[in-house]
Amino acid sequence: MLEKIGLASRGFKITKKKVLTIVIILILAGTGVRSFMGKTENTIAETVPNKVYVKATVAESVIEQAIISYKASLEASEEGIVSGKVSGKVVQVMFENGQYVTQGDPLIKLDDQEIRNNIASSQAQLKASESQLVSSQIGLQKMQLTVENAVSTYNRTKELFDGGAISKVELESAETTLNNAKIDLETEKANIETAKANLTTAQIDLNNLTDSLANTTITAPITGILDEKSVSLGQYANMGVVLAKVKAISPIYAVIEVDQNDMSSLQVGESAKVTVGSNEVKDYDGIIKTLEASANTTSRVFKCKVEVANLDLALKPGIYAKVDIVSDQTSEVIAVTTDALSGNPGNYSVFVIDQGFARKRIVNIGQISKGLVEIKDGVKNGDSVIITNVNTLQDGDAVSVVKE
Repeated sequence: MLEKIGLASRGFKITKKKVLTIVIILILAGTGVRSFMGKTENTIAETVPNKVYVKATVAESVIEQAIISYKASLEASEEGIVSGKVSGKVVQVMFENGQYVTQGDPLIKLDDQEIRNNIASSQAQLKASESQLVSSQIGLQKMQLTVENAVSTYNRTKELFDGGAISKVELESAETTLNNAKIDLETEKANIETAKANLTTAQIDLNNLTDSLANTTITAPITGILDEKSVSLGQYANMGVVLAKVKAISPIYAVIEVDQNDMSSLQVGESAKVTVGSNEVKDYDGIIKTLEASANTTSRVFKCKVEVANLDLALKPGIYAKVDIVSDQTSEVIAVTTDALSGNPGNYSVFVIDQGFARKRIVNIGQISKGLVEIKDGVKNGDSVIITNVNTLQDGDAVSVVKE
C-alpha cells in the first residue's frame, strides 16, 4: 500500500506541474482573447456610427420659362406741387409728411386780413360804379328827349323860315340848339360806356380778390401721400414756392433700366412680378405701363415703368425692388423641392446622399416657383437630395432613406 501510495504520490506531483502549466497557458490565452475581442468591439463601435433616418427626392430636369430680372426703384405714378397762388404769412399748417390726402383737402392757411379789407373797398367801388351807370343811363334818356325836342323845333323853324315868317338868324339858332343837343347825346352815350367799363373793372377786381381770399387756403392738388414738407407756422410763403409735394402711389411704378438687347422682348401691357423686401419678401403683380422711345445718351439703357396697383398703399416711393418679366423662351434646368434648402440667402446648401452618407453641397439657386427651386450649380440631374432634417444634418453623417 505504501508503495502504491508512494507511487501515487509521485504521480500526483507530476500531474500538479502539468496542471499549473496548463492553467497559466489558459489564463494567458483568455487574456489575449478578451483583449482581442475588446479591440474588435471597440473598432466596430468606432467605425459604425448611428444612422439618421431621412426622406429624399431626386433632382430632375424641368422645363422653365426664361425670366429676365431687373433691379427697380419705386416711383409715384403722379406728383403734385403744394404751393400758394397768393403770398402771405402762414397762420395754420394742417398736415405732416406721410399723411394720405384727397384732392382738395385743406393743407395750409395764409393770413387773409388784408385781402378782406381790399374786398370791402372793392365792394364799395362796385356799388359806386353801379350808381354811376344808372345815373348815366338816366342822363342819356333825358338827352334823347332833348334831341327829339330840338329836332321838332328846328323843323318848325325851317318851315316858318321857308315861308318868310321868320329871319335867318332864328333858323340858325334852332339849328345850333339841335347840334348841341346831338353832341350832348353822344357825350352821355360815352359816359354810359365809361360807367359800364368801370363797373366791369370793379366786378373783376372783386372777383379777383374773392379768388385770392379762397387761395389763402392752400389745398391738395391731387390725391396721394404728402412728402417733402418745407413749411412752418409763421413763415412768409411767397406765391409759387414749393411747400410740399403730394405723391400718388395707387398705382405706383417700379422703374427699371432695360438694355437695348432686351428691348425687343418687352411689350407694353406684358405681365411682370415685382418683389420687395429682404427679410419679409412680398410679391406683387404688375404690368408694363411705358417703354421710353429713346435710350439714355450716357448709359444707353431704356427706362421702363411697371405699374403695380398698390391698393393697400404698402409700397412707397424710393423703395428698392426686383422686377421679373417672363419671356416666351424656355430652358431646361435642374430643380428640387424647396424643403431641400438650408442656409441663408447667398449661402444656400443641400445634402446629397453618396453611398449612404450625407454630403453637403453649396448651391447657387435661381427662381423659386410652385414649391420648386432651380439649382444652377452644385447638384446634378439624378442626385438623391435629402429633404428632411436638413438643418441638423452634418456633412458625413450616415443616413438611411425612409420610403414614403
